[in-house]
Amino acid sequence: MKSYETVLAEQDGGVLLLTMNRPEVLNAFDHRMPFELVDAFTSAGNDPSVRCVVLTGAGRGFNAGADLEGVRARYDDPRGPRIGELVRERYIPLVLALRRLEKPVIAALNGVAAGAGSSLALACDLRIASERASFVQAFVRIGLIPDTGGTLFLPLLVGLGRASELAFSGERVGAQRALEIGLVERVVPADELMPAALAWAHELAALPTTAIGLTKRAFNAAHLARLEEQLELEADLMEQAGRTADHREGVNAFLEKRPPVYIGRG
Repeated sequence: MKSYETVLAEQDGGVLLLTMNRPEVLNAFDHRMPFELVDAFTSAGNDPSVRCVVLTGAGRGFNAGADLEGVRARYDDPRGPRIGELVRERYIPLVLALRRLEKPVIAALNGVAAGAGSSLALACDLRIASERASFVQAFVRIGLIPDTGGTLFLPLLVGLGRASELAFSGERVGAQRALEIGLVERVVPADELMPAALAWAHELAALPTTAIGLTKRAFNAAHLARLEEQLELEADLMEQAGRTADHREGVNAFLEKRPPVYIGRG
């Protein structure tokens, strides 16, 4: 089993457990984690002993999205933050690796899934949440648009109207409401999350893996045929949003721990 700096990989029989491991920042993405996850998903696809993958986070959070502290230097660059470049480098390959893995991937949501972390959970095949888990479409709070496939997966799961409500407002959605509107398939008590997720994964791992993989391929063709095109569009729109005064204000307010004041234009 490979070892990584930001991801813990453990295999039990046919189940591979991947734990995003930056608990001090709620497992927010740094420059390494997306690439390590891509490698883990790709390796799982090439390993016949892996028949199901569980993705979770260490500590209190699933994944809080991009670590803005870690990309602070990009905002001092005279060329601007180049958000589109960041999306293409880190998040497009991650989504494609996850969806091209023809084995079931379960997101076990132990805490908050925000921004790109929320989109990553939605890109998984199935989701089980602790009663303490929550989703936040945090992009709007810093003047950006959903990325990591969020503009495709969110409306697919909850419908266009509900997706618009969540993406436009950036409101936090608790586990029970997430279950009611279709963001997750199961909710369990916090201390039962990992046993329940792993039990579910072992059930899936005991089923015909090839048939499940081909079903996932068919679902991708039917509902995600424009995935690569949509990911590229997200990157283009993120680049535009990243050049706005509202985005810079949102980032500055976040880093300075104060309420933002938006002017409502580029």
